[in-house]
Amino acid sequence: MRVLGNRWLPLALTTSAALGIWVLAVAHGFGWQMIWLPAAVAGAAWPRDRKRPLGHCLRRPRRRHDGTA
Repeated sequence: MRVLGNRWLPLALTTSAALGIWVLAVAHGFGWQMIWLPAAVAGAAWPRDRKRPLGHCLRRPRRRHDGTA
């Protein structure tokens, strides 16, 4: 049984790093100004299912020969 899969590992690592930075900010008196940091990092690193492969997003749209996009 896998405790942390590849899907949740980036979330755990980045959120724990953000919490460490926030604790450092609290130690220097800037805790309330940086309260958003762990939540913003966790939201950015949250795993989501991909509906389309990454290559589909990176492809350039092809132009039709009749002049339309």
